[in-house]
Formats: sequence, structure tokens, C-alpha cells
Amino acid sequence: MRRLTMRRLSLPIVAAAALAGLSAGPSGPVAQAATAHPAAHVTELTSSAPVTVVAGGLNEPRGLVWGPQGHLLVSEAGTVPSFCDGTTLWTQNCFGMTGSITDISSGTPVRIRTGLASLLNGGEMIGPDSLVYTGGHLYTVETASPQFVTPDVPTDLSTMLKAQYGRVLDVTDADAKVLANPGDTDNQWAAANGYEPDANPYALASNPNGGFYLVDGGTNTLDSVDPSGNVHVLSHIPSTPAGSDAVPTCLDVASDGAVYVGELTGVGNDGTAANVYRYAPGNHTLKVWESGFSAINGCGFGANGDFYVTEYDTTGFLPSGDPDGVVIQINHRTGVRTALGAGQLYAPGGFLAGADGSVYVTNYSALWPLGTTNHASDGQVVRIG
Repeated sequence: MRRLTMRRLSLPIVAAAALAGLSAGPSGPVAQAATAHPAAHVTELTSSAPVTVVAGGLNEPRGLVWGPQGHLLVSEAGTVPSFCDGTTLWTQNCFGMTGSITDISSGTPVRIRTGLASLLNGGEMIGPDSLVYTGGHLYTVETASPQFVTPDVPTDLSTMLKAQYGRVLDVTDADAKVLANPGDTDNQWAAANGYEPDANPYALASNPNGGFYLVDGGTNTLDSVDPSGNVHVLSHIPSTPAGSDAVPTCLDVASDGAVYVGELTGVGNDGTAANVYRYAPGNHTLKVWESGFSAINGCGFGANGDFYVTEYDTTGFLPSGDPDGVVIQINHRTGVRTALGAGQLYAPGGFLAGADGSVYVTNYSALWPLGTTNHASDGQVVRIG
């Protein structure tokens, strides 16, 4: 198993007036069941739909959600923490509490939750990631796991980090409350099944029957989290044909209860290696639903039932140069794929559907090249359509 590695760069903040077309209820659009179409028989189109910057000046933006009163919220992994150990890019860890959750409904970032755990690990900033708003509560999943914390971290900081890394947090109020600890469960599962215990919970989605589904980009697992916080591993996402880990990064739930999971893939995979998997809760089967994608970093259903995939880069993982990303729209009836935002997205990440048919993604979502900090606060959220 490997740790998830990736994500960023820049453009200006738009005025609040640019949000006039922003619309979606707090619960967002309803996901529909989808039909699979073999990649070899897919028609590919390119859309000229406009790409508009909703907000900029963000610190490693990741997950998106429609929050209370339909406000648009984004999680930020944070700025590079000041306490670091290690001497090289791939061995250095920087620990801190620089993560946040930010309201960008006005076009200007307003950080409504701060002091969330963050980590620069292997050149990538990680921290609060996926967001879910349900039952009047706002939840996020913290990446990493307590095992990432090294012995030289000061005691007070170590205690705070270990209380959040790898957790599902209720961040409705100013003080984050732990709902579940998937990082610990996934590490135990990996060790018991012959895999490296390297948990990295990454994305969260509501389970229509209560609780959540979650994917772990370190142990390559799909989990369930019940309302009491109990975590169960449902399925292991298989390695790619190139032999690297799947690194699942996103998921969404269709109206028939099936769970759709997208994978980033590990180092050494080309621009067609990533799959979208379909997990059927009724019989616990996991199958490839759509294939032929590149470095999936976000996904979900749109208002009309189409499925969307955010490609971090179109050439595979790791990117051979600047991460030139795109959003792929998959027509739920015909399977035709349409590329959105081609040539205008840099390391795009989290996905969110608007009720009006538009889509939102986090852009410039990673420090790139890995380990650079010159664009650390240039993240964006953009609207397509």
C-alpha cells in the first residue's frame, strides 16, 4: 500500500455578483442509477461550457458541499505547518493545525472552522477533505492516521493531531467532535489481511440508510460508518494492471443504493488506467462500471443523473508535467463522454453538482511540483456551465 500523494496553482477572486447563477438546495440534486458502457465503445466530445472562478485565495481546497441555507462550503487542507522533521521531500513531514472549512458563498473566503489537523507528507498537503451536510450537521473526514505522528512532535501538538487524523469529525460547532475512527479500523484490517497498515481516509458520502460510506486511499478500501460511529470494511479496491495501488479518492451513492467509487491509481499508470467501480450493498459485489480514465480525483452524480469524473491530470499518475486536468461528463443514457473545462483546469479535485445543471470543482488543489510552496494559497473553486 502507498500513501496518497498529490494536488495546486492560481487566478483572481471573482466578485460576489459572479455568484448570481449559483443555485442548489442544501441537500443538492438527487443521484440516479446509471448504466455502464464499455470504454472501447464510448463516444468522446468536448464542451465549450464556460469556466468561472467562484472564489480564490484558498489553501489546498478539497471537498465541496451545499451547507446550511444552501451556502457553498469548501474544505482546505491548510498552509504548510511550521513544525517539520525529515530532510528530503519524500521523507519530510510537517505537522500542524492549519486546516479549515470555508464559506465561499459571497465570493470571498470566510473561514467558519479553523484549527483542524493538517500534514505535509511526501510533498502533499493533507487535512480535512470530503464534506457532508446531513441532518443539520456538517461532517468532514480527516486524512492520515495517528500512526503518521512521529515521536519528536511536541506533546501538546501530538495530542491534538492524534485526536483528529483518520477520523470522521462533526464540525457543526466550533469544537470538532469525533464520530468515527476509520483510520484505526482500516489499519487493523490491512495488517490482518497482509497489507501495509497505512490508512488514509479520504472521501465521505451519506448512506441513505443512515451513517456514511467512506473510501481510504491508503488501505484501498470501501468502508461503512454507522450512525454510532462503528466502522466496517466492505470491500478492497484491487490494484491496477500496472501493479500499483488503486488509491480510491471519491464516491457517490445512486438512487438504487449502489456506491460508485473513483480511483486515482498509483505511480506508473497512464491516462487510461483509472476505473469507476460500482459496489452493490445487497450482494456485496464490487465491479468495474466505467473504465479508461486518468487519475480520478473527484466524482459524483449531476442534477440530471449523469455521472461526472474529475481527472487530476489527463496523462496519468504521476503527471509528466503540469497537471492539466479535466471534468468528464458521462451521459447516463447513452454513455457518451464529454470533456468539460479542457485547458482551463490545473490539478482539479473535489466535485459538487449544482441543481441548475452546472458543476463545481476545486482547482489548483495541490502544491505542484510536489513540495513547492510558492502557490500555497492560490487554490480556487470554479463553476462549469
